[in-house]
Amino acid sequence: MAAFLVMGAIVGMLLGLRFKVLVLIPAISVATVVIVLSASSQKLSLILLTLVGTVVALQLGYIGGSLVRFLARTHLPAWTRYYRSGTKC
Repeated sequence: MAAFLVMGAIVGMLLGLRFKVLVLIPAISVATVVIVLSASSQKLSLILLTLVGTVVALQLGYIGGSLVRFLARTHLPAWTRYYRSGTKC
């Protein structure tokens, strides 16, 4: 279960850096299929708990990636202008 949570957060961050929020729909679908197929011998409650945790980690990772993208777009142009102008100390 921990592996799915960590991978969900990492994939969510990567998706948040590049795509819009609608990409979460296919990502959640793929995560559902992978979890159900890999844990078919487990109890249903454990599968559902893993699925809910992974979906939450995916969404939180997406928010984190989107926040990084926003901050990079607002601060990076000023930073590159400063270092390309040759006036750095």
